[in-house]
Amino acid sequence: MHLAQLLSDLLLSLWRGTMDCTPPDHVSTWPWAVFHDVETWEIHGEAVSHAAQHLPGSFDRKPRNPAEKINSGYKTWEYQVYIFSLGPALLYNVLPRPYWLNYCKLVHGFQLINQHSISLKDARFAQALFTQWELDFEILYYQRRAGRLHFIRPCVHQVSHLVREMVNKGPPICYSQWTMERTIGNLGQEIRQPSNPYANLSREGVRRCQVNALKAMMPGLCPEKPPFPTMAVDLGGGFILLRKRDSRPIVPQEPAAKAIFQYLGHRHNIRIRRWARLHLPNGQIAHTAWRETDRPPEKLRPSRHVKVVIEGEIRVAEVLYFTRLPIEAGFDGENSIWVWNDVAVVSMFSLPDQELLDLSCHTVSSCRHDEDDIRVIDLKSILSVVGMVPHRPILPSGVTEDRFFMVEKPGLDIATFGVPYEGDAAQDDQYDEREANAGEDDGGT
Repeated sequence: MHLAQLLSDLLLSLWRGTMDCTPPDHVSTWPWAVFHDVETWEIHGEAVSHAAQHLPGSFDRKPRNPAEKINSGYKTWEYQVYIFSLGPALLYNVLPRPYWLNYCKLVHGFQLINQHSISLKDARFAQALFTQWELDFEILYYQRRAGRLHFIRPCVHQVSHLVREMVNKGPPICYSQWTMERTIGNLGQEIRQPSNPYANLSREGVRRCQVNALKAMMPGLCPEKPPFPTMAVDLGGGFILLRKRDSRPIVPQEPAAKAIFQYLGHRHNIRIRRWARLHLPNGQIAHTAWRETDRPPEKLRPSRHVKVVIEGEIRVAEVLYFTRLPIEAGFDGENSIWVWNDVAVVSMFSLPDQELLDLSCHTVSSCRHDEDDIRVIDLKSILSVVGMVPHRPILPSGVTEDRFFMVEKPGLDIATFGVPYEGDAAQDDQYDEREANAGEDDGGT
């Protein structure tokens, strides 16, 4: 089974008080069993379900309400998003502080080790987190009592080996069961003789290998179809503007107009066409508030919040729309030379509360949405699509206010707020070309 599911099952069994115990030990003496109370567990389940509505579609399956579905085929991916992405923020001030701090160490170490590309610095930090988590877990839960020896499942010890195995085999995301399970599923769909499934499955595997070998030797046997609609604009580097797009140029409206004029350095008459979507190098597709706010919230998986690099610092922003601005690049002796600058008009989120960020081992990035802070940024400064989930925490400073906490898709490079950005960031999204082109002309950009 997946390690994420094994750890999730262990932690939830402890927090719900469903783990076996022998007298004189009793669940009522467990300070960590906060969900042993049915009402508290149901409230938490509703919070998970509500938070999941704010996750982008590129996060794939969103976690269901665990209070209702935990025993109804809860998927490993749901556990991973729930426990290792949403959990630290949702359990803040719910779990007793020592147990929450211990849990945050596990989550941050898991987030670091799940990246496709892991630096030596991150690997060392993850090893320190895992080692400290295992030691604290034994002290807090097991407490070296013989009657609680079954709390220390094999997955607890396995965590401490993740970094060493990564050095030998590469990041765990590259050799986890996801790839094998997908292959088994695909081959299973190709079985045509249920009466003799194993021989048929073996034959389908051989046939697939033969076809793949032929395609590798003679690519012309399988010409690739254009991956995007003909009206998409390839900006290079994996960035591709996708429709919808304004059918006619429009005059930008305030407050975005002020940010555009400031970016251009003049207030001359200018008209723009807004674009609705942007394909990112990591495969995600960023959407815009321009199009998403027209849809009912209950039918939306918001994908307009992005992680960006601004002046060497990682920030979070909401994309209002994408556009292309004409910039004078020079003079050829007779005429001015104009080029397109591809930009995003965004509203900014504040930097996360530093005290809570440090307290949670960088697992809870709680930000305010500064809707009046409108900026124009380079499209290629966008790293990934993230989820921004509303919550109302009591901050370490004692202040209670409406904020948003950031959730990143497991497997992608994670944000390091306050650390200078030093590299490129490593939805599968469906699009309908007929819809994208409906009602729009084929004029210029």
